[in-house]
Amino acid sequence: MAILAAISDDDRYEAVIETAARLAQATCQSLTVAHVISNASASGAERSFRDEIESFVEDIGVGTTVTLEHLDRSGLRSGTAVGKQLVDMSDDVAVEHIVIGHRSKGQLASLREGNTAFAVAEGASVPVTIVPGATGE
Repeated sequence: MAILAAISDDDRYEAVIETAARLAQATCQSLTVAHVISNASASGAERSFRDEIESFVEDIGVGTTVTLEHLDRSGLRSGTAVGKQLVDMSDDVAVEHIVIGHRSKGQLASLREGNTAFAVAEGASVPVTIVPGATGE
């Protein structure tokens, strides 16, 4: 079984990974870090970011796998769609817990895009930890 840390290339990914790593250590689980990407094939920048993540997790003291996961962001409520896809992905593999970041959005953006973290929390069959953005975002 594993802890799933779902991240994007924003300023919260380190906090999400650190939170997930603490959970993995405390529960003797492995850690899977899934970097969510928009295109079916990873760009050079996305592969470089994956390398940065792999370097970041080298010293966390828990067995970690880093993957690039293409999730479809097309259409309205793209955040909600990505959240549902993350839930489906977690159901397909042996995941005990999901850790995901969250940043506050304005009402219009929330209506237009939906919220990935909330969609995951609502749809997951395992516990979900939402790591908030920094104060003042």
